[in-house]
Amino acid sequence: MENLRILVGCLYHESNTFNPFYTTEKDFVLVEGEDMLERVASTEVFQEYGVDIIPSIYAVGLSSGTVLESAYRFFADKILEVIKREGNLDAIWLHLHGSMTVEGVGSAELQLLKEIREIVGSDIPIAVCLDIHANNSLELPKYANIIRSYRTVPHIDQRDTEMITAKLLVKSVMDRMRVRPVFKRLPLIIGGDSAVGAREPLKSIFKRLEEMEKVEGIVSASFFIGFSWADTENTASSIVVIPQSEDYEELADKMAEELAGYVFSRRYDFEFDALALNPEHAVRVALDSGASQVFISDTGDNTTGGAPGINTILLESLLNQQDLRRKKVCIASILDDEAYTLCDRKEIGDTVQVNIGIGYDENSKSISVRGRIKAKGDLLGYLGSTNDKVGKVCTLTIGDNDQLDVVIANKAGSFISLQHFIAAGLNVFDYDVVVVKQGYLFDELSKISKLDIFALTSGATYQHFEELEFKNIPRPLFPFDTEVAFSTMGV
Repeated sequence: MENLRILVGCLYHESNTFNPFYTTEKDFVLVEGEDMLERVASTEVFQEYGVDIIPSIYAVGLSSGTVLESAYRFFADKILEVIKREGNLDAIWLHLHGSMTVEGVGSAELQLLKEIREIVGSDIPIAVCLDIHANNSLELPKYANIIRSYRTVPHIDQRDTEMITAKLLVKSVMDRMRVRPVFKRLPLIIGGDSAVGAREPLKSIFKRLEEMEKVEGIVSASFFIGFSWADTENTASSIVVIPQSEDYEELADKMAEELAGYVFSRRYDFEFDALALNPEHAVRVALDSGASQVFISDTGDNTTGGAPGINTILLESLLNQQDLRRKKVCIASILDDEAYTLCDRKEIGDTVQVNIGIGYDENSKSISVRGRIKAKGDLLGYLGSTNDKVGKVCTLTIGDNDQLDVVIANKAGSFISLQHFIAAGLNVFDYDVVVVKQGYLFDELSKISKLDIFALTSGATYQHFEELEFKNIPRPLFPFDTEVAFSTMGV
């Protein structure tokens, strides 16, 4: 028997439709050919099985606004061209996000899978690894045989999920099974920052997924929280259960329906995993705290949720404080290319007068400050590209007592790890209070934080998302419709 020939690829982006700025191809980290195989853990599995791996692309971008159609075409065509050129594939493995929205197209994942099926037909199996915050199309199971979500929030199991889907794909090819996933859409959407894996009810939902996969005839079970800051026809939570064969489809459908009912029954139990306060109160509590490692999340400008990273709300609040209580504070970071360029022209130690804030709206109003250049460095990427340099930063120390540091960036970013601070030329442990453009803290920061505070700022990732203007979501949908009765939609 000849080696199996499996194509692999990754096109990953979470699109926030409330971010007013479009996402372009330049906003992605792109790796092509053999080099991209180092970026995905499925490579290890396929090598174990002696698979002939056909690489395409690895393209990953930090969450941001709706993706331009030209950018989607740029990346999708690269994948499609490899498929056309190679031919005679036994299977296809993809790591996608699930909430990538394209201008004039809609779901990038659905569109890509449709275009792939037009080339390869319906016979070969396709496996898709998805973010748990995917807004899945009702049509998705028509085009993919294996669909699986991450099972951690914050995400630390992407590589595990990649390996699991790769193993399921190989087994599907070897057993000549072409099962159709059971899909259930729930009439609710859950705020991403109110669903954390270590807390209820998500903790119990994950436990149920594990128990489902121990049942004979069920090979995979996934729960998708969905992505609340996207005004699309697919914005909703969903469940996918994959039976071992057609003989177990009825069982898979029954178990998916039961899980959907359980999730819906817990809809009021999803709560923030942090102290949630208005911006001014958040700053005061952080400064008054006796803890030395306090993190404030600028939740309305959460760049990991697709906000633009331009808010100056908390900068203004800190500058208005008469006393920082002898605390050392850092804001990491604020996107302002003009301010960055001005600071970058200076040497470390130089004094500079600069306006921070692009003035796009009230949230990003320009604030004039005088400070000293403290550090220069790199802005690192996101997901598997956290070692990639995607931009540059300058840190400005403000105030007579050098208590407030502001990281100014030439690109939107998020300091999600200790390495992000190191790359910027900073030591996170030098600060008592750190302001980040996030919601829940990512794993490394969560481990060192003594107190997590959600500053309920306004912006593209406003936590009370039901107050934003939605026009395209499926209705009825909780929490927009509080009297909605339980029912599911599936394929």
